[in-house]
Amino acid sequence: MLAIHNQLPELLAFVESVELNSFSAAARVLGTTPSAISKRVAKLENRLGIRLLQRTTRSLNLTPEGTTYYEEVARLLRELEAAEQSILSGGRPKGKLTVSASLDFGQWLLVQSIPQFMSLYPEVEIDLRLSDRLVDLVVEGIDVAIRLGDLDDSSLIRTHLGHASFALCASPDYLDAHGRPTGLGDLLHHNCLCYVFNGRPVVWDFFVNEAWETVPVKGTFNADNGGALLNAAVAGLGITRLMRFQIQKEIEEQQLEVILPDQLQPGFMVHALVTHRQHLSPRVRAFLDFLKVHCKQVLEISPKNTMDRY
Repeated sequence: MLAIHNQLPELLAFVESVELNSFSAAARVLGTTPSAISKRVAKLENRLGIRLLQRTTRSLNLTPEGTTYYEEVARLLRELEAAEQSILSGGRPKGKLTVSASLDFGQWLLVQSIPQFMSLYPEVEIDLRLSDRLVDLVVEGIDVAIRLGDLDDSSLIRTHLGHASFALCASPDYLDAHGRPTGLGDLLHHNCLCYVFNGRPVVWDFFVNEAWETVPVKGTFNADNGGALLNAAVAGLGITRLMRFQIQKEIEEQQLEVILPDQLQPGFMVHALVTHRQHLSPRVRAFLDFLKVHCKQVLEISPKNTMDRY
């Protein structure tokens, strides 16, 4: 234990330098000088016998060995911090909670529910980061990430929150003017508004007779944002495919109408992810418990089918 205690300044210097991408920034956080930080990292590398960082005049880049070492050290330091905060807070949720989610999920569900969470736990400060890219929880300091679909990183600990299914919808005015589809083939004759991912419109897949069937729809308007597609559909531009939680309000207000409801729509499993199970801080535990209760109110529990791609 004494050996590890003596290494803490080196480990902290290394982790802060990686996360801030600068010896100078790490020095400001740790209350020392850039040269002291550089010497601590060099001492750590000499002790391990490997190079952890590639240094340039403008940036620091992890070597492959440095990446592996950083992820393990950062995880252990966060577990230590969580254990200490749990003791100091007396088990009360408090402090900064960094949450990552996709744009659509965050805008439609989290932004509406977070005020309720914060009213329950007023000592928690939330940093919400919305992005459709996959984030690295360790490198970016994310406490909880919410992801839809396939999970490539098996090292992450997941909490199942429910299932988000898709629905086809259009405004009553559009359907009155252009007709209501009675089968998948009818979609080929409608203006279909598609979501764009990685620069390409996402295909519309349907689960028919125990197999996936792709319908080659097309239209005059595509967007990489669910809100834009929702507004276009409400305005009567055409038929779109969105997640049910995105259109629930508009369905209830009769601004949109679900079409082909008997066709099984693919959807996504929804998970909350953390980097480890032990020594979760009270704020993370409280947020996970809150998500499990809240998502049961807006997501399906038992999906009929799922897909791993968007």
